[in-house]
Amino acid sequence: MATLVAYARMPWPVPRHTVVVDTRRQALCVRRSVVGGLCLSPGVFQDRSGGLVSFRNLRWLLGTMGLTGSETAVVAGDHGTAEDFVAGLLYLAGQRRVEVVREPLTGWLSRHPRAVGTGRTRGVFREAIYTAWPRTRLVVLRRELAASLHHGPPVDLVDGRLTDRKRGLRAGQRIPGARSRPMASLGTGMGVGPLRAAGRGVIAYGEGPYQSVAYFARLRMLGVRARVFLGGWRDWSAHAHAARVRRRGDFAVLPTLAAAAFSVVILMWAWRRTRRR
Repeated sequence: MATLVAYARMPWPVPRHTVVVDTRRQALCVRRSVVGGLCLSPGVFQDRSGGLVSFRNLRWLLGTMGLTGSETAVVAGDHGTAEDFVAGLLYLAGQRRVEVVREPLTGWLSRHPRAVGTGRTRGVFREAIYTAWPRTRLVVLRRELAASLHHGPPVDLVDGRLTDRKRGLRAGQRIPGARSRPMASLGTGMGVGPLRAAGRGVIAYGEGPYQSVAYFARLRMLGVRARVFLGGWRDWSAHAHAARVRRRGDFAVLPTLAAAAFSVVILMWAWRRTRRR
Protein backbone atom coordinates (compact mmCIF):
# COMPACT_ATOMS: atom_id res chain seq x y z
CA MET A 1 0.00 0.00 0.00
CA ALA A 2 1.28 3.47 -0.92
CA THR A 3 2.36 5.55 2.05
CA LEU A 4 2.35 8.97 0.33
CA VAL A 5 -0.92 9.67 -1.48
CA ALA A 6 -3.12 12.58 -2.58
CA TYR A 7 -6.87 12.89 -2.12
CA ALA A 8 -9.33 15.46 -3.42
CA ARG A 9 -11.21 16.01 -0.15
CA MET A 10 -10.58 16.21 3.56
CA PRO A 11 -11.67 13.09 5.49
CA TRP A 12 -14.21 14.12 8.14
CA PRO A 13 -14.58 13.17 10.88
CA VAL A 14 -10.87 12.51 11.12
CA PRO A 15 -10.19 8.77 11.64
CA ARG A 16 -8.43 7.47 14.72
CA HIS A 17 -4.63 7.76 14.86
CA THR A 18 -4.82 10.57 12.32
CA VAL A 19 -3.60 14.17 12.68
CA VAL A 20 -4.28 17.14 10.42
CA VAL A 21 -1.25 19.23 9.45
CA ASP A 22 -2.10 22.82 8.45
CA THR A 23 0.54 24.29 6.12
CA ARG A 24 -0.88 27.84 5.98
CA ARG A 25 0.74 30.81 7.71
CA GLN A 26 1.07 30.23 11.42
CA ALA A 27 -0.92 33.35 12.37
CA LEU A 28 -3.82 32.16 10.23
CA CYS A 29 -3.62 28.58 11.47
CA VAL A 30 -3.59 29.58 15.14
CA ARG A 31 -6.76 31.65 14.75
CA ARG A 32 -8.77 29.23 12.63
CA SER A 33 -7.94 25.66 11.69
CA VAL A 34 -9.28 22.14 12.00
CA VAL A 35 -9.86 21.12 15.61
CA GLY A 36 -6.52 19.84 16.89
CA GLY A 37 -4.71 20.82 13.69
CA LEU A 38 -0.93 21.16 13.82
CA CYS A 39 0.47 24.42 12.46
CA LEU A 40 3.44 23.40 10.32
CA SER A 41 4.06 25.93 7.56
CA PRO A 42 7.07 25.41 5.26
CA GLY A 43 9.06 28.11 7.05
CA VAL A 44 9.20 25.98 10.20
CA PHE A 45 11.42 23.49 8.37
CA GLN A 46 13.80 26.04 6.85
CA ASP A 47 16.64 28.17 8.17
CA ARG A 48 17.17 31.84 7.38
CA SER A 49 19.03 31.07 4.16
CA GLY A 50 16.26 28.83 2.84
CA GLY A 51 18.11 25.59 3.61
CA LEU A 52 16.51 22.64 5.31
CA VAL A 53 16.90 21.80 8.97
CA SER A 54 18.93 18.68 9.69
CA PHE A 55 17.18 15.33 10.13
CA ARG A 56 18.09 15.48 13.80
CA ASN A 57 16.39 18.85 14.28
CA LEU A 58 13.48 17.76 12.09
CA ARG A 59 12.76 14.80 14.33
CA TRP A 60 13.04 16.96 17.44
CA LEU A 61 10.65 19.49 15.90
CA LEU A 62 8.08 16.81 15.10
CA GLY A 63 8.40 15.54 18.66
CA THR A 64 7.53 19.00 19.98
CA MET A 65 4.27 18.68 18.01
CA GLY A 66 3.47 15.43 19.79
CA LEU A 67 4.17 13.20 16.79
CA THR A 68 5.79 9.79 17.03
CA GLY A 69 5.68 8.88 13.34
CA SER A 70 3.12 6.10 13.82
CA GLU A 71 0.18 8.39 12.96
CA THR A 72 -1.41 9.09 9.60
CA ALA A 73 -0.67 12.73 8.75
CA VAL A 74 -3.30 14.50 6.62
CA VAL A 75 -1.58 17.54 5.08
CA ALA A 76 -3.82 20.41 4.02
CA GLY A 77 -3.52 24.08 3.09
CA ASP A 78 -4.29 26.63 0.40
CA HIS A 79 -1.16 26.39 -1.73
CA GLY A 80 -0.40 23.08 -3.43
CA THR A 81 3.38 23.44 -3.41
CA ALA A 82 3.42 24.10 0.36
CA GLU A 83 1.47 20.90 1.01
CA ASP A 84 3.79 18.91 -1.24
CA PHE A 85 6.87 20.28 0.54
CA VAL A 86 5.61 19.55 4.06
CA ALA A 87 4.30 16.13 3.02
CA GLY A 88 7.64 15.30 1.41
CA LEU A 89 9.56 16.17 4.57
CA LEU A 90 7.19 14.16 6.76
CA TYR A 91 7.60 11.22 4.42
CA LEU A 92 11.40 11.48 4.46
CA ALA A 93 11.33 11.80 8.24
CA GLY A 94 9.64 8.39 8.38
CA GLN A 95 5.97 9.20 8.97
CA ARG A 96 4.00 5.96 8.63
CA ARG A 97 1.46 7.36 6.16
CA VAL A 98 1.08 10.82 4.63
CA GLU A 99 -2.07 11.96 2.83
CA VAL A 100 -2.25 15.26 0.94
CA VAL A 101 -5.61 16.99 0.52
CA ARG A 102 -5.88 19.02 -2.68
CA GLU A 103 -9.03 20.89 -1.66
CA PRO A 104 -8.15 24.38 -0.25
CA LEU A 105 -8.44 24.26 3.53
CA THR A 106 -9.81 27.78 4.06
CA GLY A 107 -12.76 27.09 1.78
CA TRP A 108 -13.37 23.72 3.39
CA LEU A 109 -13.47 25.27 6.88
CA SER A 110 -16.07 27.81 5.77
CA ARG A 111 -18.33 24.94 4.67
CA HIS A 112 -17.74 22.86 7.83
CA PRO A 113 -18.14 25.23 10.81
CA ARG A 114 -18.35 22.34 13.26
CA ALA A 115 -14.81 21.32 12.32
CA VAL A 116 -13.37 24.76 13.08
CA GLY A 117 -11.04 25.16 16.03
CA THR A 118 -7.67 26.68 16.81
CA GLY A 119 -4.39 25.35 15.51
CA ARG A 120 -1.54 24.19 17.71
CA THR A 121 2.03 25.40 17.32
CA ARG A 122 5.24 23.68 18.32
CA GLY A 123 6.39 23.65 21.91
CA VAL A 124 9.80 24.30 23.41
CA PHE A 125 10.21 20.73 24.66
CA ARG A 126 9.28 17.41 23.12
CA GLU A 127 5.83 16.11 23.96
CA ALA A 128 6.67 12.76 22.34
CA ILE A 129 9.72 10.97 20.99
CA TYR A 130 9.63 10.69 17.21
CA THR A 131 10.58 7.06 16.74
CA ALA A 132 9.85 6.46 13.04
CA TRP A 133 12.85 5.34 11.00
CA PRO A 134 13.80 8.05 8.46
CA ARG A 135 13.73 7.18 4.76
CA THR A 136 17.27 8.42 4.16
CA ARG A 137 17.79 5.91 1.34
CA LEU A 138 15.58 8.21 -0.75
CA VAL A 139 17.96 11.14 -0.29
CA VAL A 140 20.83 11.51 -2.79
CA LEU A 141 23.90 13.43 -1.63
CA ARG A 142 25.85 15.71 -3.96
CA ARG A 143 29.00 13.59 -3.83
CA GLU A 144 26.97 10.45 -4.46
CA LEU A 145 25.30 12.05 -7.48
CA ALA A 146 28.61 13.33 -8.85
CA ALA A 147 30.22 9.89 -8.46
CA SER A 148 27.29 8.23 -10.24
CA LEU A 149 27.50 10.70 -13.11
CA HIS A 150 31.24 10.15 -13.58
CA HIS A 151 31.83 6.50 -12.73
CA GLY A 152 28.55 4.69 -12.07
CA PRO A 153 25.78 3.36 -14.30
CA PRO A 154 23.58 5.89 -16.15
CA VAL A 155 21.49 8.00 -13.79
CA ASP A 156 17.90 8.94 -14.69
CA LEU A 157 17.67 12.59 -13.62
CA VAL A 158 14.55 14.75 -13.91
CA ASP A 159 14.58 18.54 -13.60
CA GLY A 160 11.33 19.94 -12.19
CA ARG A 161 12.02 23.63 -12.78
CA LEU A 162 9.88 25.76 -15.04
CA THR A 163 11.39 26.40 -18.46
CA ASP A 164 11.55 29.69 -20.33
CA ARG A 165 8.87 29.54 -23.02
CA LYS A 166 11.12 31.15 -25.62
CA ARG A 167 14.52 29.60 -24.91
CA GLY A 168 13.85 26.76 -22.45
CA LEU A 169 16.64 25.47 -20.22
CA ARG A 170 19.94 25.09 -22.06
CA ALA A 171 22.02 21.98 -21.45
CA GLY A 172 24.46 23.98 -19.34
CA GLN A 173 21.63 25.07 -17.06
CA ARG A 174 20.83 21.52 -15.99
CA ILE A 175 22.72 18.81 -14.21
CA PRO A 176 24.43 16.72 -16.94
CA GLY A 177 22.04 14.17 -18.43
CA ALA A 178 18.91 15.58 -16.75
CA ARG A 179 15.58 15.65 -18.55
CA SER A 180 13.26 18.62 -18.14
CA ARG A 181 9.92 17.58 -16.60
CA PRO A 182 8.46 20.77 -15.08
CA MET A 183 6.45 20.28 -11.92
CA ALA A 184 3.60 22.32 -13.39
CA SER A 185 3.07 19.69 -16.08
CA LEU A 186 2.71 16.84 -13.57
CA GLY A 187 -0.77 17.99 -12.57
CA THR A 188 -2.04 16.95 -15.99
CA GLY A 189 -0.21 13.62 -15.85
CA MET A 190 1.96 14.54 -18.86
CA GLY A 191 5.20 12.63 -19.10
CA VAL A 192 4.58 10.54 -15.98
CA GLY A 193 4.24 7.20 -17.78
CA PRO A 194 7.92 6.91 -18.79
CA LEU A 195 8.98 7.99 -15.32
CA ARG A 196 6.87 5.24 -13.74
CA ALA A 197 8.45 2.73 -16.09
CA ALA A 198 12.01 3.68 -15.16
CA GLY A 199 13.58 0.45 -13.95
CA ARG A 200 15.83 1.93 -11.24
CA GLY A 201 13.58 4.89 -10.51
CA VAL A 202 14.53 8.52 -11.02
CA ILE A 203 16.40 11.23 -9.12
CA ALA A 204 14.40 14.45 -8.88
CA TYR A 205 15.53 17.99 -8.18
CA GLY A 206 14.27 21.55 -8.44
CA GLU A 207 15.76 25.01 -8.04
CA GLY A 208 16.57 24.61 -4.33
CA PRO A 209 15.63 22.48 -1.30
CA TYR A 210 12.02 23.70 -1.15
CA GLN A 211 11.26 23.01 -4.80
CA SER A 212 13.22 19.74 -4.79
CA VAL A 213 11.28 18.24 -1.86
CA ALA A 214 7.92 19.40 -3.25
CA TYR A 215 8.75 17.96 -6.69
CA PHE A 216 9.90 14.68 -5.16
CA ALA A 217 6.66 14.38 -3.15
CA ARG A 218 4.52 15.08 -6.21
CA LEU A 219 6.29 12.35 -8.17
CA ARG A 220 5.89 9.82 -5.34
CA MET A 221 2.17 10.59 -5.15
CA LEU A 222 1.91 9.90 -8.88
CA GLY A 223 3.45 6.47 -8.43
CA VAL A 224 6.98 7.32 -9.59
CA ARG A 225 9.81 5.63 -7.68
CA ALA A 226 11.70 8.84 -7.10
CA ARG A 227 14.62 9.82 -4.92
CA VAL A 228 15.57 13.42 -4.26
CA PHE A 229 18.72 15.51 -4.57
CA LEU A 230 17.88 17.93 -1.76
CA GLY A 231 20.24 20.75 -2.71
CA GLY A 232 18.76 21.11 -6.17
CA TRP A 233 20.23 23.05 -9.06
CA ARG A 234 21.29 25.91 -6.79
CA ASP A 235 23.59 23.68 -4.74
CA TRP A 236 24.94 21.81 -7.76
CA SER A 237 25.74 24.94 -9.78
CA ALA A 238 27.36 26.68 -6.77
CA HIS A 239 29.79 23.82 -6.20
CA ALA A 240 30.42 23.32 -9.91
CA HIS A 241 31.35 27.01 -10.13
CA ALA A 242 33.68 26.66 -7.17
CA ALA A 243 35.33 23.70 -8.87
CA ARG A 244 35.83 25.74 -12.04
CA VAL A 245 37.36 28.57 -10.04
CA ARG A 246 39.74 26.17 -8.34
CA ARG A 247 40.78 24.68 -11.67
CA ARG A 248 41.46 28.12 -13.11
CA GLY A 249 43.39 29.02 -9.98
CA ASP A 250 45.57 25.95 -10.38
CA PHE A 251 46.83 27.30 -13.71
CA ALA A 252 47.85 30.54 -12.01
CA VAL A 253 50.19 28.52 -9.77
CA LEU A 254 52.06 26.97 -12.71
CA PRO A 255 54.37 29.98 -13.42
CA THR A 256 55.36 30.07 -9.76
CA LEU A 257 56.15 26.36 -9.77
CA ALA A 258 58.17 26.73 -12.96
CA ALA A 259 60.20 29.59 -11.47
CA ALA A 260 60.89 27.59 -8.32
CA ALA A 261 62.03 24.57 -10.36
CA PHE A 262 64.29 26.79 -12.46
CA SER A 263 65.83 28.26 -9.29
CA VAL A 264 66.56 24.77 -7.95
CA VAL A 265 68.30 23.83 -11.21
CA ILE A 266 70.49 26.97 -11.09
CA LEU A 267 71.43 26.34 -7.45
CA MET A 268 72.40 22.73 -8.21
CA TRP A 269 74.48 23.84 -11.19
CA ALA A 270 76.24 26.49 -9.10
CA TRP A 271 76.89 23.98 -6.30
CA ARG A 272 78.46 21.49 -8.73
CA ARG A 273 80.69 24.18 -10.23
CA THR A 274 81.86 25.11 -6.73
CA ARG A 275 82.64 21.47 -5.88
CA ARG A 276 84.76 21.08 -9.00
CA ARG A 277 86.96 23.97 -7.93
